[in-house]
Amino acid sequence: MERHLPATWSEIFEGGSMEAEHRLFLTLAQDILRVQELNRERASASQALRTFHAKMVIGVTNAHLVISSDLPERFRVEYFTPGARLPATIRLSNASGVPQSDSTADMRGMALRISIPSGSFHDLLLTNFPVSHARNARQFVNFARIASGDRATMAQRMTAQFGKEETARILSNLKEAARPCASLLQERFWSRGAILWGQAGPVRFNIRPSIADKSTVKAPASTADSLTRDFVANLRTAEVIYRLALQEFVSETITPIEDGAVEWKEADAPSIDVATLVIPKQDIDSDGQRALAVVDGVAFNPWNAPSSFRPLGNLMRARKVVYAASAEKWLRT
Repeated sequence: MERHLPATWSEIFEGGSMEAEHRLFLTLAQDILRVQELNRERASASQALRTFHAKMVIGVTNAHLVISSDLPERFRVEYFTPGARLPATIRLSNASGVPQSDSTADMRGMALRISIPSGSFHDLLLTNFPVSHARNARQFVNFARIASGDRATMAQRMTAQFGKEETARILSNLKEAARPCASLLQERFWSRGAILWGQAGPVRFNIRPSIADKSTVKAPASTADSLTRDFVANLRTAEVIYRLALQEFVSETITPIEDGAVEWKEADAPSIDVATLVIPKQDIDSDGQRALAVVDGVAFNPWNAPSSFRPLGNLMRARKVVYAASAEKWLRT
């Protein structure tokens, strides 16, 4: 039986109001810009890079999202209608703010831009680990600031900032999340933060490879660009298929909106498939070079969304300000 009414939920603004929280975000944005500049210096780049996810692994402009024909009624919001086929742009990346070899242990990201019938678009951002290391934006930025400094004293400075237990939790999370990756074709990606989904209420979303899409092309040995080479080689022989799924809010205890460090577990909030993401068979090396340049110039932001799909929670609200400030910097230089 379908759940017809979403569970009771709310947002809690740091500082007690939306205005106070926004002022904090403006300060955090300046901290992130300083991290961005340090990353540029470390990479010996002539211009500013994205603060995170600096290296694009694959970019395509000709993907499409097909909404499931049996989409549950509560998920039929605005453009999200059964059977709809929507153009999509995809950027797959390494998470580091400094470009490095694909063989390096790191998290990976997927940015998906869906073109919608209104003439606008909707951005969905995901990472290949289900939970953030940071509980909120303040903790996220403070960690980024500390991590951009001397690595020899990082743990000591983290303990002074976050305390012993939180430092241990953050470092454990990052150790598990930042790992070698043989192929992005078999990686699952999670939003890690919630968004509104119209009348269905808060959801988190994830994207996983289709079970039927088992690659027959052997992944190349780990090299500086092995993830790119693997994806390109597979696309020459077959389309790549992923499934988009939603997890519904249950309660503030089990599926909190404001704490990004708490995983929405499948046992509590099962993933419900709602659409199929298809990257068509193609030869990116010969046909897609212009597309790669176009995608790498796109400033993805989860706030590029219709109001029915607005981001929720402190970390997601901060992205509106912080991502915009970072993008202005790297787009301008």
